[in-house]
Amino acid sequence: MKAAALRFVLIAAILGVAWWVRDGFGDVSGALETAGWSGIAILSAYHVLPMGLCGLGWWTLQPERRHGAGLFVMGRWIRDGVGELAGFLPLSGEMVGIRLMTRHGFRMADAGAIVVVDVTAEAIAQFFFSLLGVGMWLWHYPESEVTRWSVIALAVSVPGLAAFVALQRSSVVRFLETLPARLMPATWDAPEADAGVHAAIHAVYDNKGRIAASVAWHLMAWLAGALEAWVALRLLGHPLDLADVLAMESIIFAIRSVAFVVPGAIGLQEGGYMIFGAVLGLPTEVALAVSLLKRGRELLLGLGALVAWHFVEGATKPKPAEEA
Repeated sequence: MKAAALRFVLIAAILGVAWWVRDGFGDVSGALETAGWSGIAILSAYHVLPMGLCGLGWWTLQPERRHGAGLFVMGRWIRDGVGELAGFLPLSGEMVGIRLMTRHGFRMADAGAIVVVDVTAEAIAQFFFSLLGVGMWLWHYPESEVTRWSVIALAVSVPGLAAFVALQRSSVVRFLETLPARLMPATWDAPEADAGVHAAIHAVYDNKGRIAASVAWHLMAWLAGALEAWVALRLLGHPLDLADVLAMESIIFAIRSVAFVVPGAIGLQEGGYMIFGAVLGLPTEVALAVSLLKRGRELLLGLGALVAWHFVEGATKPKPAEEA
């Protein structure tokens, strides 16, 4: 009973802060006037496709695949919903993902390692997707200032992505997981070297086939996610060529990932659609409406995810951790 009350309070707090950060969700009203609730409902239904593909990318990383894909698809829905509405809490969605895995029998170290590698696989897939988008910009708009900055941004992202992967496999992770025991030896026990997160991350990376499959699922998810804007533009009565939409979305997604410190990339996503949409001939109000439709979809699916999280927590009893 107390756990249910605490979850309810946490969900209420997430909604309250999200309401304040997003200025009362008022940014959705413009999209409602343009495409109506039906437009947001259609976009939300379509988003199940990229969300499901991301869930499969997460599912394929588990050792021996002891759990069905449905758990991870549902978990991805909850991860995204919490992450989008609670963007003011760093890594909130990832922490919920780890929590869901541990409640289904995963060791904490294994759950943390799988989520970390899943985030990495998604970032690698996004790089390939952005590479495709920048290539399209170079082909169609070689003299555009947008193209020049896109190439620079893509080049800068390479060392950052490489460093992110290298850091996970370095001794820094082992140092961090043993740091609490070093600081508080009387109250905190450090995990054994072969049972901690550091060892678990190495174990996941050792299976190259699982990593490649996860990257492939996530790449398909990025492509499917880009088609969401193509659907939105048709709902708004301003269709664009699929190639142009893919090129635009690859840059918008990159902006959102780089701007992870800004909750929900508020303002940055809208500005990106207006700037890149202008190159493609989209009126400012239409470019903004695409972003607002997506905000409406985030809100609709996010509210459902919070409710699902509450009931999943209440309905599932923690299972014994699996053997390493």
